[in-house]
Amino acid sequence: MSIATERTFAPPGPGTWFLDPTHFTRPVTRFHAEIFIEEMHRGFGESLRRYGSLLERLDWAFVNGFCYYHPQPLGAPPDATDHPPREVWERLAAVHPEIRARLSTSATVFERKLWREDLRRWDEEVRPGLQRERRELQQVEPGLLDTGSLLAYLDRCREHQRRAGYLHHLFNMPALLPMGDLLAHCQEWTGRTSGEILAPLAGSSPDPLADREELAELAAAVAADPRASELLASPARPQELLAALGAVAGRTSTALADYLETAGWRPVNGEDVGDPCVAELPAVVLAAIRSAVSSSTRPQADARVDQRAYAAADLRAAVPAPHRSRFDELLAEARLVSRLRDERGSCADLPAIGLTRRAILAAGRRLTEQGRIYAPAHLAEAGYAELRALVHTGSGPDAAELAARAHYRDHARYADAPPMLGPPPGDPLPPDWLPPAAARLERALGAIVLAMFSNPAARTEGRTVHGLGASPGVYEGTARVISGVPEFDRIQPGDVLVTGATTTAFNIVLPLLGAIVTDRGGALSHAAIVAREFAIPGVVGCTDATAVIPDGAWVRVDGRAGEAAVVR
Repeated sequence: MSIATERTFAPPGPGTWFLDPTHFTRPVTRFHAEIFIEEMHRGFGESLRRYGSLLERLDWAFVNGFCYYHPQPLGAPPDATDHPPREVWERLAAVHPEIRARLSTSATVFERKLWREDLRRWDEEVRPGLQRERRELQQVEPGLLDTGSLLAYLDRCREHQRRAGYLHHLFNMPALLPMGDLLAHCQEWTGRTSGEILAPLAGSSPDPLADREELAELAAAVAADPRASELLASPARPQELLAALGAVAGRTSTALADYLETAGWRPVNGEDVGDPCVAELPAVVLAAIRSAVSSSTRPQADARVDQRAYAAADLRAAVPAPHRSRFDELLAEARLVSRLRDERGSCADLPAIGLTRRAILAAGRRLTEQGRIYAPAHLAEAGYAELRALVHTGSGPDAAELAARAHYRDHARYADAPPMLGPPPGDPLPPDWLPPAAARLERALGAIVLAMFSNPAARTEGRTVHGLGASPGVYEGTARVISGVPEFDRIQPGDVLVTGATTTAFNIVLPLLGAIVTDRGGALSHAAIVAREFAIPGVVGCTDATAVIPDGAWVRVDGRAGEAAVVR
């Protein structure tokens, strides 16, 4: 029995609850769960209301650290698993003020292209504001603060993280609705898979983690400096080597500082204060630099352009001729907002989470030196009130309790968490009961939720795993089966990453990879999107790839067919 299945998994509330296979790679900390639920409910709820969706909210809960969600339709009781009969629904819609208001709102969304207004607000107001807040917080060195000042700084970081989480989810609908609209229409017109329909979006989010320019500048600086190139090739320990590179006078040290300032305090494989950040993993930083120095970015850019153009032309040809002008419009709008899906992480949640972790580690080092906890990172396992009490008075969970929490999160697996809790789900409200614009919106929202959260059924055949073909192309290379951040330093240039799932923070190792294969994820999972952006083959949602493909095996990945096979 696994460490996860030793625990009871009970529904956290009435109705049907679904395991979220996309956003987290392992159970989350109490600290993060406290922030995520409140800000997700608030931000996404406001976003749904602004666009006139009949989904009131997605309720979220953490069961043994695993994330579950429950769709809550407007006007339905929390324990409902099916929609009411049509006549009952129509009577409800006629008298329910909020339903009437949302139907009225949805009637204008597509005509106004409301997402364009929100994208402008993001670019002109929200993103610059978040960046200013981040820079102000990053200029503080928490290790130099006294206890009272450190707690005050931690409070500031936590509030910034709360605000960033709220804003991330406030922009859910503009980031996702146009892609869902493209999916819903093209599925009806062509019968193509979601992966094929989304393939023309490659290149529309060219900088998923907003640090590619800094890494390219650093690689160019190292390549142009014989001393820096010599250091990069040396067998010195990673921490010592990074320090030496930082001491090289001129362009190299400046570029390294700029890169670490941009990417250093972002979680590497997760969206939680319990996950290590880039700056804590010097071996991974060096691998990224070495890969950037040794590879040319031009062929990759050309591959993205060629892949996008071919995918768009192929999909357009499958659309019936009378609908092709509509297809062109839908594709253009989806490309326009595509970057917003990633920027909500790279400019909001991830740097905010990393800055909070930096403050927690500063406090954790003091508690470790005092013998109160075993390791600085264990302080991230405490809830917010527990953490403040531990730092202020030393009271709260002891070292053994925090270590046990860390051990559980390190070893519990998503594969052992039930995919559903509660009664079986019923059918959603039929879109043909709704006015045309409302029906279009609900179809688009349903398509995007399916693309983000659904996993294909397991179809393993011998030593071949099948999933969703997320990014086309065929590649053969060494399988690197990665279960967590401590193993990142095993990834070598050209490896095929085989893992449970990736998140938006995983991008630091992407330049090293030849292909991606995951157990979990749909067409809009992080792994699927970045495989398309980096123009490498990707197969997601294989269910059992990490169990079937041995580490070190030579594998063949076919991103169009959606399969990965062990060759030898």
